[in-house]
Amino acid sequence: MSYVRTGLAAVLAMAAPPAFAETLPVAGSVPAARANVNDLFRIAVDRFEGEDGAELTQAVEAALGSARFAGRPYFRMIAIETGAPFDAIVSGTVRTSISENRVTENRKRCVEHDPRDKKKCLKEVDVDIRCQRRVVTVSTTVRLAAASDGAIRYSRPLSSRDEQVFCPDRDGGRTIDDFVTDALRQQVGSIRRDIVPDEYRTDVRVDENRKGMPKAAQEGFKAAIRQTKSDPLGACASWQAMAREAAPTGALAYNLGLCAEMDGDLRAATDWYGQAQRLGTRGRLVTEALERVAATRRAEADWSVRQQSMVDGAL
Repeated sequence: MSYVRTGLAAVLAMAAPPAFAETLPVAGSVPAARANVNDLFRIAVDRFEGEDGAELTQAVEAALGSARFAGRPYFRMIAIETGAPFDAIVSGTVRTSISENRVTENRKRCVEHDPRDKKKCLKEVDVDIRCQRRVVTVSTTVRLAAASDGAIRYSRPLSSRDEQVFCPDRDGGRTIDDFVTDALRQQVGSIRRDIVPDEYRTDVRVDENRKGMPKAAQEGFKAAIRQTKSDPLGACASWQAMAREAAPTGALAYNLGLCAEMDGDLRAATDWYGQAQRLGTRGRLVTEALERVAATRRAEADWSVRQQSMVDGAL
């Protein structure tokens, strides 16, 4: 297998600066968490009910409108007031509730100081002070319904809670407006992840375990690990050569799986990771790798179905 491919070159070009640990850059995808919208392209967002509804409506519209996958827009946003046709509509409610009540907290108070050192306390007593507890809750409901038959494709309640206690001797926390703004931002992020797949690039640490390798191979394996910092392709070529000369250990199989994943060959990556697992590689390394690859394959399969469903001019 050659590790010089257009897809890999793009990963290396767009990857973050080299990490200090021995890693390889990997590009992957995460499928939409909850909704199946593969056949829905034109999306309208109705105004969310509630005092903060306008802000949430704009944020959801912006998040879905900016969503991209494989370099292409995922949705075409339709302004509902134009009357233009759409495939689905997003709607919902948002409510902010505030409750306050008095609470008591205990403090130590000095009642006798050292006459020779006023900073030194000779006697303390427990005292109660009155404080105010404030609880703010932002409760949102959201749903996405298909225009063709009204079927609800996605529905979810979201809730964010903030509790602050204000006392005379302690500075107050963030304001209600700051919390509501942050809560809405996080909820919009959750809605986007539920509906739209996501792409990422990350550095994954290689397996440095040389157990079970002949001494002659250990030095070459170690050198390839160091090489990952400056020449990932060269490191993978070295490990590939080692696998041709002798049966791979779990660590070598895992690293070759990582090389294949870096190269975008997910089938080969799955095979190598499976071999590493059979050879006894323990811990979360292999499990996380297989989960990562499986998620990417699901996201790519969904995208393939979506492309097949696209009509001319939909996006």
